[in-house]
Amino acid sequence: MCSWSSGWRHAIPTTRARRATDPVRPDRLRRAVLPGAAFAAGLVHAAAFAPLNLWWLQLLALAAAIRLACAAATLRSTALVGLAFGFGWFVSGVAWLFVSMHRYGGMPAPMAAAALMLFALYLGAFAAASLALGAPVLRQARHGAALLFAGAWGAGEMLRGWLFTGFPWLSSGYAHVDGPLAGLAPLVGAHGVGTLAALVAAGLALATTGRRGASFAALACVGLPLLAGLALGPVRWSQEAGEPIRVRLLQGNVPQQLKFDPQRSVAAMQAYARSIAAQPADLVVLPETAWTLPWSHTPQAIADAITASLGHGGIAAIGMPLPATTRRGEPTLANSVAAIGAGGPLPWRYDKRHLVPFGEFVPTGFGWFVRMMNIPLGDFGRGTPHQPALPVRDQRLAFNICYEDIFGRELAPQVRDGATILVNLSNIAWFGDSHALPQHLQIARMRSIELARPMLRATNTGMTAAIDARGRVLGALEPYTEDALAIELRGSAGLTPYARAGDLAPAALIALLALAGLGLGARLPHKAAR
Repeated sequence: MCSWSSGWRHAIPTTRARRATDPVRPDRLRRAVLPGAAFAAGLVHAAAFAPLNLWWLQLLALAAAIRLACAAATLRSTALVGLAFGFGWFVSGVAWLFVSMHRYGGMPAPMAAAALMLFALYLGAFAAASLALGAPVLRQARHGAALLFAGAWGAGEMLRGWLFTGFPWLSSGYAHVDGPLAGLAPLVGAHGVGTLAALVAAGLALATTGRRGASFAALACVGLPLLAGLALGPVRWSQEAGEPIRVRLLQGNVPQQLKFDPQRSVAAMQAYARSIAAQPADLVVLPETAWTLPWSHTPQAIADAITASLGHGGIAAIGMPLPATTRRGEPTLANSVAAIGAGGPLPWRYDKRHLVPFGEFVPTGFGWFVRMMNIPLGDFGRGTPHQPALPVRDQRLAFNICYEDIFGRELAPQVRDGATILVNLSNIAWFGDSHALPQHLQIARMRSIELARPMLRATNTGMTAAIDARGRVLGALEPYTEDALAIELRGSAGLTPYARAGDLAPAALIALLALAGLGLGARLPHKAAR
């Protein structure tokens, strides 16, 4: 009996031995499963934005990411979960960058895919940092934990929108243009909305812990921001100003691969000239780089046809390159808007201020990367921060070009300077028939909500649209069609709190939440496991 039992004990590994050899230990399984689940949550998070516009899905996806980060055992694994979530969010959300680099830029597909993944990892690192900072506190369900996490999340989003010229595309607040939190945008802007969305998501995550002490805090974190947004939604932060103007927004639908072909450029000019003459308007807006050369290079017959059709006081705002100087004082071109009247060019222009890295200027040390793409590039001139609005009858129109409208802090001064209508000229044909188009429209709608100004968008391939001061689309053209959108629009006057303060408003909210969280007892662990 004793010899049998002794042999049995030798035949069966001890608990310690099993832990050393068992390939499916729970902690190993958790380390393998959590990043994969977080990546899936990131994909879901990206789906919450346009074109689906599912604001509630953004909250659920972020709440899931918080729970997964809280389930990680060490600080390193928590950061890995956060990075997997951020990578899934951005590799899906900005996948259209692959189209611009490969299809139109001529970059080899493996290199374009690698560049997209590296960029997604960079963007995802901000989410990883926020989750790595907030998850240890939320894991303990301490008082103020959700407030501290929301502050960390908002700070990461704002930093992403500023560092290296900034890329706040797909900031979490943009998912809420049709949700209750949009009512808070005039107070704290898109970054503030994203911060409060993180507070709601943290509340949802706390509610799933089952701890009694966390229930009331979770209810407050979820309910208060949503109720505040619903209460403020009907508030009108501006009032209509002046008489309405007749506007026509032209969409040329010029294929990107043919845009810089000399013969195709002339054909595009002729088509635009016919469209300008087709119907009288106070203002006709053409897309970014509708002209690929300065106005002085316009064939005389086309120039005469345009000025003749503007003989009744109309103005054509045309996106085109105009002479400028580099930072070193050398002659170059600027990505500009020219105003053309019956007598020719008016003494007004708008030069793009926020240039696109790799598109309009080459960052130091990246010349090798740009040489891999067949894209017309150069060291473009940069517009000054304050440029005059274009007066059209008694309205004042402030312009921005392409992705400048993702920077609310840069459009707010235009509103403070008296702009009654905002106008965006874009050409995102670089990104093909992708979700970049509806995403850009969603961003423009948020600008209208937070600044309480109508927004006009004239694009080459879409989305050409008119948006009112409450972010509602008044009319839009079908993407990838050649057409014109005619609308009568009245501007707005009055300043929202965000228009007055700019990004100081969300920064103050972030600081307040973080300080309140610390004041309520939220603390990072003294000895975080690595």
